[in-house]
Amino acid sequence: MAAHTQAEIERKYDVDAAASVPDLTAADGIAAARHLEPVTLTAVYFDTANLDLAAHRMILRRREGGPDEGWHIKKPAKEGRTELHWPLGSGTAGNSRGKAAAGRPAGKAAGTAIPDEVLEPVRAIVRDRVLSPLARISTVRTAVHLLNERGEAVAELADDVVSASDARGGTLRSWREWEVELLPAAPDTKKARSRLLDAIERVLLEAGATPSSSVAKVAQALGVESLTDVVPGVGAVADAIAGTAASVVVAAVRGLTAALEIADPAVRADQPDAVHQMRRAVRRLRSVLAGNSRLFDGEAVRALRGGLAWLGGSLGEARDAEVSGKRAVRELDAVPAHPSDAAVQARLVADARREYTEAHQRVRRLMSSPGYYRLLDALDDFAARPPVTTRASHPAVKELRRQLRRDIARLRARARRAAAAGPVDREAALHDVRKAVRRLRNAVDAIRPEAAAVLGAKKRRALRRISAAAKPIETSLGERHDLVLFAGQLEFASASANEAGEETFVYGMLTARSSRELGAPSADLDASVRRIVRLARTF
Repeated sequence: MAAHTQAEIERKYDVDAAASVPDLTAADGIAAARHLEPVTLTAVYFDTANLDLAAHRMILRRREGGPDEGWHIKKPAKEGRTELHWPLGSGTAGNSRGKAAAGRPAGKAAGTAIPDEVLEPVRAIVRDRVLSPLARISTVRTAVHLLNERGEAVAELADDVVSASDARGGTLRSWREWEVELLPAAPDTKKARSRLLDAIERVLLEAGATPSSSVAKVAQALGVESLTDVVPGVGAVADAIAGTAASVVVAAVRGLTAALEIADPAVRADQPDAVHQMRRAVRRLRSVLAGNSRLFDGEAVRALRGGLAWLGGSLGEARDAEVSGKRAVRELDAVPAHPSDAAVQARLVADARREYTEAHQRVRRLMSSPGYYRLLDALDDFAARPPVTTRASHPAVKELRRQLRRDIARLRARARRAAAAGPVDREAALHDVRKAVRRLRNAVDAIRPEAAAVLGAKKRRALRRISAAAKPIETSLGERHDLVLFAGQLEFASASANEAGEETFVYGMLTARSSRELGAPSADLDASVRRIVRLARTF
């Protein structure tokens, strides 16, 4: 069963046991209040031994009682948090490791094992590690729905009396809090939502409440203000490399690893463009590691690049099939209808979609393998404990400028070879140009977000302009390469159709159209490369 997803926007307040819930119709925007019957909520929160979910400010819990009992995952969002919900009893009741484990952790009762579908959105975080209880929380909740002038519930005030135990430390804690959460009828702009919450807050503060220092019940159950407080060293930057070229590269690796982790559940769920986004993160990682390999231990970099090539290759098979199917649909839509269209659709579109489905299944198997999890572990370890060489202490501008010049020299050499290539070798040479410009752009884009703090705003602008100048080359040559691949697909499909006695007229129209679109390579390539060279001089 697919998860129900919703935004959770709330504020929490500490309040003593003697406080009374105030009349919240005194708040602007609240016309009436509807009191609900008290309910008891019991929840178990899970994490790995290393507190991987806490390090990512994520929560996984099983809760009984109340209207939304079930399995919940909460993760950070731009505003509030995103909550995923599955009803109890849904999915395959696996174990806390999922398919990679041999059995349940000791003491895990049947029926409380975490279903595989609940683990899917956090698999890139927890990987194949065991999850066990982190905290147990019992809450007696008396809720009040706050209504606007139209009688719609825009917010809920939860008056919670909480008893909690730290499942690993054994400490018992209890407290009372008020929690204000926006409901679906809340205002539809961030400014209006904040105004409503501010109005409610003023009434609560007058009644003796104070903003909670702890953002989540589970954090308070563990005796900390934030989940990341229970994880030593989260967010720490290695002082030894601060301000150096290595610091920029390590920050880029950390950010791109996070992008991989974000893309992971989307790829597993086969969401649109997910394979492309993950493949792009892999390529950027490979580019930034390849271009700056001399700053780090060579064996460590080679191992990471090898693992990323393995992952990228599998993603590439799926992405190529996806692009092929979309290209076939566009090309068929662009030519006049013909009685044989159904047969052509079957060969070009249906075959590509079948290839994509098979390739995506292979990607999913890879992403559930120990090798994939160890690759993610290795990326984390590289960012946390970078295996630097003596060169890593060099000034960032000096090292990054040297790498930029090497990448541009590679691009210029390949562009010259492409200009001199004959018809037989031209497409391969242009594809080499595309790979060179993509490597340049991936490396630049990988370090650009981290560049301002170390390199300054002027250098960051230079990197942005270089990337912008490289993009049209990459785009046009990528489109050309896709057309070349499609032409090969047409040739194979046409031959197969002919052998099967099918009409091949449409294939001929498509082939003629592709040949016209390919034409000669753009004369702007040399000028575009010269522009990149000029921009690089400003870095």
